[in-house]
Amino acid sequence: MEAAKWCLLVGLALICQFGLAPGQEGVKTWRKGGDVQVASHYPTFVNESFIQMEPSRPNATIMNLHRSNESVSAFDRFMNKTMGQIPAGVCFEEVPTVSLLKYNHRGDVPQGNGSNPSLSRIRVCCPGYERNVHNFWKCEPVCEEPCLNGLCIGPNTCECYPDFVRNGQGRCVPTCPIGCDHGDCVVGTGECRCHEGYELDRTSGKTCVPKCTGGCGDEGRCVDVERCVCSEGYSFDPKLKCAPHCDGGCQNGRCVAPGVCQCEAGYEMSETGCEPVCTNGCFHGVCTAPNTCSCKPGYQKVGDQCTATCDHPCLNGECTGPNVCSCKQGFILDLANPFHCIPHCPNGCPNGVCSGPNMCLCNAGYVKDRSLKGNQACIKRFDGVKS
Repeated sequence: MEAAKWCLLVGLALICQFGLAPGQEGVKTWRKGGDVQVASHYPTFVNESFIQMEPSRPNATIMNLHRSNESVSAFDRFMNKTMGQIPAGVCFEEVPTVSLLKYNHRGDVPQGNGSNPSLSRIRVCCPGYERNVHNFWKCEPVCEEPCLNGLCIGPNTCECYPDFVRNGQGRCVPTCPIGCDHGDCVVGTGECRCHEGYELDRTSGKTCVPKCTGGCGDEGRCVDVERCVCSEGYSFDPKLKCAPHCDGGCQNGRCVAPGVCQCEAGYEMSETGCEPVCTNGCFHGVCTAPNTCSCKPGYQKVGDQCTATCDHPCLNGECTGPNVCSCKQGFILDLANPFHCIPHCPNGCPNGVCSGPNMCLCNAGYVKDRSLKGNQACIKRFDGVKS
């Protein structure tokens, strides 16, 4: 009994240290042809697809090009150096120890080596890596697009072979003396002479890329001869190249970022865009430029303000609107003449006329009633009564 328990503990320790062998519960079992069989709900390795264009070098493809002995030696040195620098891609994760036991009739679960006694640490492939189908203990990086003329050295990361260089599309293309896209190799120099409309890549200096006169700006890419493609939120401008784009333009301002308009001095942002500012206001007018007020019809500029105009002078009043007279206190507008304001006597002037604000002038034969101070009533004159 003790010997069986000891063997179980040793076996569990080996599992925790080196992972599970193919076919055990909790891992993926590899079969010929790349089929995968999942044994439980705790997958140990994540596998999408395995592409092997050249059996001796997984995750890599090469072109069948003629190489000199020197190039072959450079290729071998590249492979020896690069293969040794590829990360192992092995990570550890914790799973319930009980999930590692295929048969456990007694029901007891040995103590695991995880963060608590019920968990055990197992080896898994890190994200972006997958199990090598020929070597169960090895994890290799996955490049979703095959690395033509290069080696997959990390998740979706290709390293180009000697005599190859990465182009603008991220692909490894041949360079001189093997070849030169959109150019010709100069014999004896190993340099590439580009065709018209192309220029040497400024980064590598080994491949010809489309030329866009003046460049495409920080937010654009030259994708073809004299053709720029701008990033999202930017549009092409012949002078500014790929410049920020503001819907509706940015009149009286400058588009400094996608959808962000910065107004010029003397303007401020409103719902409709950059509007001019008149610091003293612009009553009865429209601010058409910084501190420039344009009067509305019926108004004229007096100083820096818009003042109403009337076709005729306002008698006993003032012009307060286009051909609108406002009477002074004690006067009312004459219904027969809109530009005349006539005196107003609230109580009327019987036997007389209103000659001023609340002031009556009696008719002939009538005099003011003096019985009440301030009374404007006119009464019939009697002999001996002075007017």
